[in-house]
Amino acid sequence: MTAIIEPVMQYAHALAVAVLVGKVVLLSFVVAPILAKQLGPEQFGAVVRRLFPAYYLLGMAAATLGLLSLMVLGLLRGLTASVLATGGIWLMILLAESYCRSPLTPQSNAMRDRLKEQERQGSVDPVLQAAWTRLHQRSLYLNSLVLLGGLWLVGSIRQF
Repeated sequence: MTAIIEPVMQYAHALAVAVLVGKVVLLSFVVAPILAKQLGPEQFGAVVRRLFPAYYLLGMAAATLGLLSLMVLGLLRGLTASVLATGGIWLMILLAESYCRSPLTPQSNAMRDRLKEQERQGSVDPVLQAAWTRLHQRSLYLNSLVLLGGLWLVGSIRQF
């Protein structure tokens, strides 16, 4: 039975890494820049609001698959330092993606809506603007962290 389970878990782990890194690279370096150039700010914002929940959910699914497949491999082979470190990376990615999906994205959207309303009224609260900027930067930092974690996972894939 182990002869069947182990290669399936290796494949599942590799697939999770590929999906994770692929989704970050595609959205961050291909889709978002193209959309930003082709759409006006209102249209871009509407599209991004539709994309991000699915984007983070895909990351959560990849991280869950990666973590579960790694746990099975760890049970089959033993919990080595490499397995534990890789599990820590997957857990960090899962937590980052989960946090970004909720509560970060809904909070950011609500603040952005308030800012748009203030812009229409002609007076923007600088404190609210600064708070939204911090949330947006946090999402960028977490997305970068997920990408770096994913690249670390790519580099360690041969161990699994």
